[in-house]
Amino acid sequence: MSVKESIKEIVNGLDTLIALIKLVYREPIKRVREQIISDPVFRVILELADGTREYSVLAEEAARRTSKHVRTVKAKISKLLEIKVIRAVRKGKKVYYVNKGILD
Repeated sequence: MSVKESIKEIVNGLDTLIALIKLVYREPIKRVREQIISDPVFRVILELADGTREYSVLAEEAARRTSKHVRTVKAKISKLLEIKVIRAVRKGKKVYYVNKGILD
């Protein structure tokens, strides 16, 4: 088996595990999703976290859209990072944020 085939097999196995976990934990995931989405700052951060905005730009744009203080938004970004809903991607000296799609 080639390396490419092995990687493909691993990815397929991981996809199956993810599907199984989402199936088993459907209700708890739904409750967490509703809790997070009900917060306008969390919701906007998740919408904007597409990997194209660095930290300060993401925080400022979310603050502007929600009329909240940048400090509040930064705290919410930290919380989403902590619970692994978004992830930081470093590109050179800049850090960008990506919605991991866990709550989709």
